[in-house]
Amino acid sequence: MTLGSAQDTAPAGDVYCQQWKALGAWFLGPRGENHDVFLETFSELLQRHVNLRNNYFPSDPSYITDEVRKSDSFQQEVKDMQKRLLEASEEMGGCVPFFSPRYQAHMCWDNTMPSVLGYMSAMLFNQNNVDSAASPVTTVYEQAVGQQLCQMLGFNLEANKNVPVGWGHVTCGGSIANIEALWASRNVKFLSLAIKNALLKESLSQSDVLTVEQANKGLETTVKVYVKEKGIEDVALKNTDSWQLLNMDIDEICELTDKVIDNMGLSDNKPVVSSFKTLIETESVVNLGLFKFMKRNNLEQSPVYTCPANNHYSWPKGGTILGMGSDALIPISLDVNFRQSLTDLKKKLEQCLADQIPVISVTAVIGSTEESAVDPIREMYNLREDLKKKGLNFALLADAAWGGYFKTMIIGDDVSEKKSRNKKEQGFVPHCPLTPYVEDQYAHIQLADTITIDPHKSGFCPYPGGALCYRNGKMRYNIAVIHPEVFHGEDDPTMGVYGIEGSKPGAAPAGILMSHNTIGLDKAGYGRILGQCTTTTKLFYCLWLTVARDDDPFICLPLQHLPEGYTLEEAKTLIKDKMAYKSMSEVYKCTEAFEFLKKCGPDTMINTFAVNIKGNKDVEKSNKLQIKMSDVMNIYVGSAAKRVPLILMQSGFDAVKHGAGLADFKKRLGLVDSDNKIDMNVMVNTCMNPWQSNESIFLIGDLFRNIVLNCIACLEDTKIKHRFVVVSDVEKEVSDEGDVKHSFFIEYLTSSNQKETRYQVSAKVSLPGEHAKHLNKFKRHHERVVLETASPEHLHDLMHSVKCFDVLLSDGNENFKQSNDLTLTVVDVPRYQRLDESQEVVYPKLARYFVYGDANRVIMSHVITKLPDFQETVMLAEKPHSLTPELLDLGVMVSINDVEGGPIEQDGKMISPLQRDSYDVSFKGELFSTIKTTVNIEDKLYFNKISKL
Repeated sequence: MTLGSAQDTAPAGDVYCQQWKALGAWFLGPRGENHDVFLETFSELLQRHVNLRNNYFPSDPSYITDEVRKSDSFQQEVKDMQKRLLEASEEMGGCVPFFSPRYQAHMCWDNTMPSVLGYMSAMLFNQNNVDSAASPVTTVYEQAVGQQLCQMLGFNLEANKNVPVGWGHVTCGGSIANIEALWASRNVKFLSLAIKNALLKESLSQSDVLTVEQANKGLETTVKVYVKEKGIEDVALKNTDSWQLLNMDIDEICELTDKVIDNMGLSDNKPVVSSFKTLIETESVVNLGLFKFMKRNNLEQSPVYTCPANNHYSWPKGGTILGMGSDALIPISLDVNFRQSLTDLKKKLEQCLADQIPVISVTAVIGSTEESAVDPIREMYNLREDLKKKGLNFALLADAAWGGYFKTMIIGDDVSEKKSRNKKEQGFVPHCPLTPYVEDQYAHIQLADTITIDPHKSGFCPYPGGALCYRNGKMRYNIAVIHPEVFHGEDDPTMGVYGIEGSKPGAAPAGILMSHNTIGLDKAGYGRILGQCTTTTKLFYCLWLTVARDDDPFICLPLQHLPEGYTLEEAKTLIKDKMAYKSMSEVYKCTEAFEFLKKCGPDTMINTFAVNIKGNKDVEKSNKLQIKMSDVMNIYVGSAAKRVPLILMQSGFDAVKHGAGLADFKKRLGLVDSDNKIDMNVMVNTCMNPWQSNESIFLIGDLFRNIVLNCIACLEDTKIKHRFVVVSDVEKEVSDEGDVKHSFFIEYLTSSNQKETRYQVSAKVSLPGEHAKHLNKFKRHHERVVLETASPEHLHDLMHSVKCFDVLLSDGNENFKQSNDLTLTVVDVPRYQRLDESQEVVYPKLARYFVYGDANRVIMSHVITKLPDFQETVMLAEKPHSLTPELLDLGVMVSINDVEGGPIEQDGKMISPLQRDSYDVSFKGELFSTIKTTVNIEDKLYFNKISKL
């Protein structure tokens, strides 16, 4: 069978004794570990592409000759192209690092290598899947992807079964797929009325397509409809009313045209059949438009559709596009688990039945993008079956844009982990199953009439890569727009006549197909990736439960409740004793810990949580804290990615839409909102890294905790005047663009006297040329230079928002010059840290210093841990061996050998522990390796005791 054959079905993954190691071959890697594989493979693909160009009618002449290539204009244009591409590549260094374990925000991560290489290879051919004549290979690839997804999701693909045959295709994304699903549902909903109207018109001899006798035979075709007090019965089309036809089964509607044609005995008369179908189209809502169609059919109630209250924005957008209006969307409230409430859904659908309001569709979200909730699709299907018996029918749509690929976690046999339980195994991450409730919903997802699924989300494929799968492939005929430019007959495999899009890249399905076929759509393949991600998701859930220490000024709570049978204190004790900072193997081998993991956390890999200041009851203040944390933990236009050590997403919950669940969450956080009218901001942590080690998860927790402490202080600090000590020479720097600045480094003068000064800050600043001369002159006459802000400010704003402020000069003895103040511009902030006041903090075993600087200046500053302590800054003679320029620019924490971590006193006075000029130190270098080197001290710049609070 050739790759991309339309008969391809969902491939199975290869099984290994250490399945987790197979994942290493599927991605470029967080550190580009597989760059050699990537380059070698793409080089071969590119060479084959070039060979194909050469071998296509090889006697044709070359157009870019050697003479052209040697010309000055050619050479100059190549240089210009390369220059601009390299410049762009440099600028893209500011892109969001989705590939990094530090990225824990949106539903974005690294793409699989086969999907990227497949996309790049196909992109060289620039195929357009709107027309098979413009994409003879990638159109077949798209067909194969559609069939693979249909089979993976549980739709039938065998034509000889007495059930509808599924069909799927690739879209640019989930939004387009959702709108298409709604579009198809609306058109199918009104089709039976159009068929009846076409036959009635013919029966009255109003056109010459059919004879009156043929039309009457067509009207005698029986359909299954609801009959009051009798239930579902076969009724002749001519005897049905509009309400009955609006509530037929989708499968029966999809077959109705052919059934009528058969009943009229016209199956073999293609010209008449074609004319009759055209007549039906003239009577359809597609042709007439919604207003005219409803008016012609005396329909007084506008159609509606339902979605859970937390629906994606594509759903109301779809209502407006289809002319129903966003008001046609009936929101269904959420339960305490933030899943769609069956009680509310039943109530609103029964009201539609009582008022005879046509219901186009009911949507189940299979993995909401903020609450990570899976709606009860099995029970929703059963509800529809019950309502059918009362006369109400509709399409059941599944929005599994995020959650679709999780179905692979229940396909195939379990993969044994017994050989992976060795505590010494590096990189082992166990597979964690779905909870029984979630697994049951995925086992029944095929009950939906359409399923939206995004390969570019949990399929780890490049954008644009969404998809829509139909349980009954004939639904798509009702949205087909046939045009001779892109449709070449019934046997044409073109995909472009179906759906909303026109032109679309053949590269997208090529990449998806390569990924599916390489990895596999079962437990050994994609299910393994998502199973490992599920493990890390649940461990992050445990982290958010325990990240706040008992005496911290804040609490942190995940959105989801604890599993039944656990109190909060029991869960915290279990996490701290059996999980925190342990290896994955240790967690996996601990039955108690792993059983807790299997029960806890969100449905589908997204942790939503919130932080609140202890004692705060104000929702708005809590909202401000989430926004402040988001500002610190996100990369914005113009910001430096290197100063964002952790990336999380901030979102918001609508109080009305999230109802009882949000009210409960506010109460658990200690917030008071008796009417539950205030919207609430939350933090979101999406776990798409299958290699996240458990140790790194809890180290990320340490980073997060420090960020929270900084942000709380930022909200609660008052404005004061702040003081800095100059710790380097002023140097002239000229940028590539010719801009001149005079830069130097400063350190914040830490003090425990008031909360506004309990910080350690290291910053690089610059100032204008004239101001630099004045500062240098002052430095020549004073041993120490202290800068004080000219006006009271918030320290965080100075470093991160204002970034340009005036300071006064001092010698450190309170003798400030009131004239010739300087204007500083913040260039970089290698360190900004609030002092940790928790009683759980202990002095480190070895003294820790922060080393930072640039090519000409290397500074080492003591890290204050537990008070009392000291602030000390020294200038190093040179960059320590093995400390790369990149790490120096970033700043590294070093431990000094043979120097105790606590303060040293002599004769009742705290003294510097650095009594020599040279020390051996160690630090974490590239790839987390432990580097040992030597630091040589050139000048001791500042020392001061920091008293206990």
